[in-house]
Amino acid sequence: MLNESAMRRVWICLFIFFGIFSVRTGNAQSGGNGTYKFLDLPASARSAALGGKMISVRDGDLSLVADNPALLDSTMDNTASLTYSSYVADINFGYGTYAKHFTGTGTFSAGMQYINYGTFERADEYGIRNGEFSAGEYALDFSYSTPLSRHFTGGISAKMIYSAFDSYNSFGAAFDAGVHYQSEKDLFTAGMVLNNIGYQITPYVPDNRESLPFEVSMAASYKLDKAPLRFTFHAGNLQRPNLIYDQPAEGSPFLLPNGNIAVEPDERSGFSLENIMRHTTLSAEILPSDHFHIRFGFNYLRRAELSATETSGGLAGFSLGTGFRISKFMFNYSLASYHLAGTTHFLTFAANFNEFKRKG
Repeated sequence: MLNESAMRRVWICLFIFFGIFSVRTGNAQSGGNGTYKFLDLPASARSAALGGKMISVRDGDLSLVADNPALLDSTMDNTASLTYSSYVADINFGYGTYAKHFTGTGTFSAGMQYINYGTFERADEYGIRNGEFSAGEYALDFSYSTPLSRHFTGGISAKMIYSAFDSYNSFGAAFDAGVHYQSEKDLFTAGMVLNNIGYQITPYVPDNRESLPFEVSMAASYKLDKAPLRFTFHAGNLQRPNLIYDQPAEGSPFLLPNGNIAVEPDERSGFSLENIMRHTTLSAEILPSDHFHIRFGFNYLRRAELSATETSGGLAGFSLGTGFRISKFMFNYSLASYHLAGTTHFLTFAANFNEFKRKG
């Protein structure tokens, strides 16, 4: 076993390496490009309620390990979590995971994420129908976490990905690496994670290999000492400094995310307020007790890209949810608005089976 100092050096080297990797690959990770985009979806109701991801709070919630493997710890031993969402347009999405702690080694978990796009009618270029086909994607993950010091924890997840659209299928592999910091009094916590570092091993079409939805993100959370409130600031897509759509050709018109036609080149830099906000997600949790929570989130990028017009975006980008405990079971529910067309519901159920054991 490595000592504490050696483990810290290993994790520092890993993050330097993958930080360099992110700079080299960041320009290729633009919206609309790449594959396995379902990996970006919230894997829990709590994450969905807080804007899409929660990487900075470690409080025994196994469902958050999909966002940051460093959140996995010994309190999750023998715990299972299941998430289901009736996403949009009859698309079904879900995630299930189970964790086990081994003294002296660390904590492990295994999970399965899936998205079912439903059944479609097959037709040729002349509109002649020829039966039906289905489409779906799946990711099997294995995570490991261990303390690096009194305040730092490191974690890593390995993923095997399979995607099938009718006769087209693809196989890929990826992993996440994360670290988490917790202050002495647990009031301030922070996290950093590199998500979906991977490779499309088998492309849908030969010689047409696509990139994965790689992302670098950081977040910090602070709980008020004398009030049941926790606030979180999340900075996402750090591997891509500029999230504003660029002008494809000078002087030619193009459609902005807000629906307007732009005819002048977009000269806003990565340091503009608009671009900084597109990296930002703000959220808050009201924690009146250990058995009941209320959550709110605002994802600026989602609102900027999915609002129908500049003045009428509805509730796009906003989300809310709640968590409550009944006996030995924990339930989390969220409602997230992605567009004027409708909202998405998430439900997560979790239980620690150690609590069911009879006392001797």
